[in-house]
Amino acid sequence: MNKNLRRWLGLGICAAILALGFYNLSRGEEWKHFDWAKVWLSLRAAQPVYLAGALVATYLTYFLRAYRWRFFLDPIKKASLWNLFVGQILGFSAVYLIGRWGEFVRPAYIAKREDVTFTSQAAIWLLERIYDMVFVILLFAVALTFGPLQPGTAHARHILRATRWVGLFIILLAFLIVAILVIFRLRAEELTSGTPRLFRFLSPRGQERLNRFLQSFADGLEVIENWRDFFSSLASTALLWFTNTCVFWLVMRSMGGDVGQLSWFASALVLVFSILGMLAPLPGIGGGFQVLSIYVMTGFFRVSPESATAASIMLWLMISVPCVLLGLALLVYEGLSVKKLGAMAEKEHATVAGKV
Repeated sequence: MNKNLRRWLGLGICAAILALGFYNLSRGEEWKHFDWAKVWLSLRAAQPVYLAGALVATYLTYFLRAYRWRFFLDPIKKASLWNLFVGQILGFSAVYLIGRWGEFVRPAYIAKREDVTFTSQAAIWLLERIYDMVFVILLFAVALTFGPLQPGTAHARHILRATRWVGLFIILLAFLIVAILVIFRLRAEELTSGTPRLFRFLSPRGQERLNRFLQSFADGLEVIENWRDFFSSLASTALLWFTNTCVFWLVMRSMGGDVGQLSWFASALVLVFSILGMLAPLPGIGGGFQVLSIYVMTGFFRVSPESATAASIMLWLMISVPCVLLGLALLVYEGLSVKKLGAMAEKEHATVAGKV
């Protein structure tokens, strides 16, 4: 099966799953009299002041990501904050435009601009994902504790109980991954001085690639031994997710009505579930983002379907459109294109995987 066929098959499966989820969501009694005119009125009534605040907060999140990446990169090289900021914008723009494959754009672009290895930046990307996962779980726990949950149906209560168990599993998995990374970093010299015993069956060329990857990976994880950068990266991550939640709260506040009355902690819970929905995105649209955000607002906080739908649309526009617009402008400034970014990421990934 060729790559394009696999990609379209994956998109088709995602679309079918999302369609089924939306179908089940819309079977509730409150959806029988759904009125799109009310959705349009809610969107038109959005308050510009709150939306402007959300726009500023949205761009601030990308700056915070760049700032955190610089702490991760410090042990390897003193990087340009501008290059890191551009890398964040281009990377997330690529995700919105071409799907999950765009995730490789950030490490590939930063590696090229800062003249460091792609594998070291891939290691930083992995470390960033782990930080984010841990803080999202903490945010989820706080939101469950302080958010005024009002599950309106038995199904919603069942989902809430199941989600708590899933959250516990994920947080245990996160701590396990962190422990493995710490052990790897502490024993990096031993693991990178030669081919680990388990991989002696590889060909000489394969062993050379593995050793090169492990060395670069160890370089990318050096932040674990640098306490200043470690605590600075923790603080920047906490501020990042506080700001992400503020984006959601400001957008929902702008909508007024029952959505506008939701608390900051309720916004945090909508954010966490929206992130789960983004695990199966379709390029150019939110997909699961809208389905789960609508479900949380209607099922956990008894928001009307029209208000929840309008809020989910506005949320998706606020987090995607500003990034894509700035990303396209930066592509022109950098003399690049989405196709070139994708080719850059694919080449680097293929090199690490031993395909070229």
